[in-house]
Amino acid sequence: MAIPLTVALTTYNRSHYLKESLAAILNQTYRDFELLVLDNGSTDDTPYVVLGFDDERLRYIRNAPGHTSRFNSLSAQLIARGERLLITHDDDIMEPEMLERQMALIAARPDLTAVWTNTSIIDEQGTVVRPWFIPPGTNQIFERGEYIARGAEEEMWNPPSSMIFRPQLLPIASLYRIYLDAPEERQRLDSNGSGDHIRPALMNLKGPVAFLNEPLLRYRKHAAQETNHVHVARAALHRYQTFRKFVRKTDFREEYEPIFDAQIARFQAQDLLINLDQPALDRAMSKRLVRLLGKGSAGIANNPRVGHPLLPLIVLLMQTGATEIACRVLDGLEAPNARVSRSIRSLYRWAQHRRTGVNIFAGLAPQTNVVILGSVFVSALLMNEARQVGLNIVCCLDSNTTRQGRRWLGVPIVSPAWLASRDVSIDLVVLSSERDHEEEMKELIRCHDPDTSIVSWKELVEGANAFSVSLHGESAE
Repeated sequence: MAIPLTVALTTYNRSHYLKESLAAILNQTYRDFELLVLDNGSTDDTPYVVLGFDDERLRYIRNAPGHTSRFNSLSAQLIARGERLLITHDDDIMEPEMLERQMALIAARPDLTAVWTNTSIIDEQGTVVRPWFIPPGTNQIFERGEYIARGAEEEMWNPPSSMIFRPQLLPIASLYRIYLDAPEERQRLDSNGSGDHIRPALMNLKGPVAFLNEPLLRYRKHAAQETNHVHVARAALHRYQTFRKFVRKTDFREEYEPIFDAQIARFQAQDLLINLDQPALDRAMSKRLVRLLGKGSAGIANNPRVGHPLLPLIVLLMQTGATEIACRVLDGLEAPNARVSRSIRSLYRWAQHRRTGVNIFAGLAPQTNVVILGSVFVSALLMNEARQVGLNIVCCLDSNTTRQGRRWLGVPIVSPAWLASRDVSIDLVVLSSERDHEEEMKELIRCHDPDTSIVSWKELVEGANAFSVSLHGESAE
């Protein structure tokens, strides 16, 4: 008899989370599935936690120690018996009706190749710090190629722990190459993290995919998770390069291929920038960034939206002396409307401020001690802006362990936990994230520092000329 669904839970040394995750799966209102627990050779009491559940649907597979989480996930795809597959993780928790809602939609639309859901965000203790990942709205069905195309301009990623998909549609030969650790796959390890986006895109290349807007999974954010070890720029670059290949095979190629070119140029620039130790760009680096701007903006004449992904690069070049070239590209852009993300609207406004000589930190006194949360593109823009009005950039805070301990643009990168043990006074923490999750970021800061003023770069940009900061209190306009 066919098994409609396999739920695969991957785990490694997280028995303190595992019991709750397992219980949430086995107590789902939808019950017609097999449950694979794939253990990557845990050295804690994980086997005893798993074997403490008496349920005929459960199969426990214990890998030999030393394998990657990627290997564990591939194991699920190769041994699952279900017609559909969901690969979830030991630190996330399903709401009781998650599988029932997804399988009901699949029953109504059997042509769907993947269905995933909105999520809430919880902390290490399980407390909800954000009630949703994607803002509340309606369910969405993306017809073939539509999800891929919209990925050029929209951040539609959801943590993959809720995605039910058809494993038969994945290329089996490439799965085995990765599974057997082929050399060409090993060389792409620095693009880890892009697969969470690419798998739904692969499904959309084969047929329609769907998103349920109700938060049906609690996604746990904590220091030990995989996302804190990803090379952010290269993961994004690999994602957009892959999406560009995919969109060529759809009806959306003409409109969206140039936007993917712009995204690729933007993250190539970020990859260059992220490795700089010194505060200032040298002449050779400036020339490379100008070339990337020209390459990425080639399609603006036919589609003025093409330049939106390039806005961080435009602001950077305006800050570092290439104003004329950056302004030429800026003039060709379509002004972002209300449907575009707040981040894009704020970056566009920032570029206009640069053009008119307005500095977004002008309301702060020289020698103010500033800490920046993050160490990616917008953080570099903030450092340039702050230095130009004489502020002290003490450090950048970053949860990504691949960045901690380095100096970047002349500034040390440290863990957010540094805030609790610091021996230097700070006046302001500036949030640099391009995603709209400021409250979640503030919670991260408040775990280590309950008092220091916090402001988002978007607030600084939107309030330039009128914005003031009440240090050691709240920001105010």
